[in-house]
Amino acid sequence: MSPKSHKHMHYNVALVDKLWNLKRLCEAHLKMHIPLNMVLKDEEYRAELLEKALTANDDELTKLVWDVRQMEDSIVTATHTGDEFSPKKKTRGTIKLSFIAAVACSLLLLLSGYLLRSFLPLDAGEVFVLQAITETRVKSAVKPQQQVYIPGSPVIRASKPLFRVHGSNTVGEKLTPRLVESYLMARGATDIKTEQGKAPTEKAVSAQLNGRIEFIEIHAHGSSTAFTDLLQGSAELGMSSRRIKEQERELLLGKSGDLTEPGSEHIIGLDGLAIITNTQNSISQLSIPQLVKIFSGEVTNWSELGGKDLPITLYARDENSGTWDSFKSMVLDPAKVTLALTAKRFESSTELSDLVAKDEGAIGFIGLPYVRRAKLLAISTTKTSKAILPTHFTVSTEDYPLARRLYFYLPQKNINTDAEEFVKFSATERGQSIVEDIGLVSQNIKTGQPFNNNFYPEEMRSLTARSQRLSINFRFKDGSDELDTKSISDLDRLVKYVEINSPKRVQLFGFSDSEGDKAQNVELSLRRAKVVEQHLIARGIYPLVARGMGEEAPLASSKSEEGRRMNRRVEVWIL
Repeated sequence: MSPKSHKHMHYNVALVDKLWNLKRLCEAHLKMHIPLNMVLKDEEYRAELLEKALTANDDELTKLVWDVRQMEDSIVTATHTGDEFSPKKKTRGTIKLSFIAAVACSLLLLLSGYLLRSFLPLDAGEVFVLQAITETRVKSAVKPQQQVYIPGSPVIRASKPLFRVHGSNTVGEKLTPRLVESYLMARGATDIKTEQGKAPTEKAVSAQLNGRIEFIEIHAHGSSTAFTDLLQGSAELGMSSRRIKEQERELLLGKSGDLTEPGSEHIIGLDGLAIITNTQNSISQLSIPQLVKIFSGEVTNWSELGGKDLPITLYARDENSGTWDSFKSMVLDPAKVTLALTAKRFESSTELSDLVAKDEGAIGFIGLPYVRRAKLLAISTTKTSKAILPTHFTVSTEDYPLARRLYFYLPQKNINTDAEEFVKFSATERGQSIVEDIGLVSQNIKTGQPFNNNFYPEEMRSLTARSQRLSINFRFKDGSDELDTKSISDLDRLVKYVEINSPKRVQLFGFSDSEGDKAQNVELSLRRAKVVEQHLIARGIYPLVARGMGEEAPLASSKSEEGRRMNRRVEVWIL
């Protein structure tokens, strides 16, 4: 790639960085919530925001507005002339290049010099770490013990990584490299590159930082490897698409501390375990018991489910995969069945999804970002319960039966400070925007209405007639009124959301499972709503309503532990 094109790409990244600061300062001065994706994707929204920013009469914000406008005007359209790219400047009086078009031009530049690795279709949000993406090269990662001189530069590559993060393919294939790239950028690093390792699931992200080339190692061989590598001392940070198992926790107690405590267990986002078929399949929804019969091999033809007379072909992730662990624990284990031996197994999420899309008889399970060209099915816990499609909102609230949390596990003994700072960055609104950009589900709060209001009891329908539901549910540790690790973090997110959206008022509605006495269930659901209320009051937020709805509005059957867990929740509405 020529120096000119490199400069052009970096310039787009600088503009996105300015827009991030614009969002942050506007929220502080204008007291309004500003969705980053809207700033990036919607030119009219962005233009209105720039005008509003000027009304704040803040010198820093005013300067930032004019910087953004100047940089927008200077975005160039590159035209390919032989081996050179000649920029043609656009003015505000002519057709202004949108962010999406800018990314398209960047991709043209990139394709002329390199063979791109496979990405999901790029949208404007992808600009967020465009510098790192554009400098991605397919090369072998440098062995940690080597010291390598960069040609034409006195800068030396570090002899060992800042930290090593190992584990889940779902977390590690796209999300972690993107988070690492943006984390390094936030630290002021330059020349950020993502390098391919010896295996497709191994990468190293390098950057020039503090006068030398530093790098971070990412191995994504499956969630179970996060805990074996932490135990063996070959990783400083674990990534997992399932919660640590009790046996793994006990094995790591002496070396790493209790990894289920808030300082160690960090939810970095959510994912829906998507059930996918070929687009020609007439089936649009399945229950979990039907999935059990399909994947155990009891049902072998789509005609048994009301579809075509066509053999079912099973596609599944490999044994090391957290996606497989999640599917096994959520679908197969409760029914005490095993995966049919005929199932085809894959380490790569992308490969599995693309093969299902080409096979008319196929069915598979995959993380939500990897649906790609396959057909997505709605899933219910039983044949008679509500079938729910996995969307960003239904996964964020964990209403979807096959929603799951994604984790970083950070040992509290001999802690690696760089890994700790990276985990903190991942939890910020900026880090969570990256989670959303790649197709996973962030913990940034959104509003929505996933169900018809008739789903809820009359009392609640009356109280929420002019309200919107927020994309968080508060849940508790098993058998207690103590909030779980995600809910603790969600408290602070909710407080910030309410402060920005003042004078909006919070409404809390507790729900229980249907086990036991109905009156006691109402009391229990109220008690949990009051627990959340007290936490919010301690943070200066006074909810308008805190009610217990008991066993009303069940998301799942309470006959299973997982169903009971889904039904035990505190929903948050805002008026």
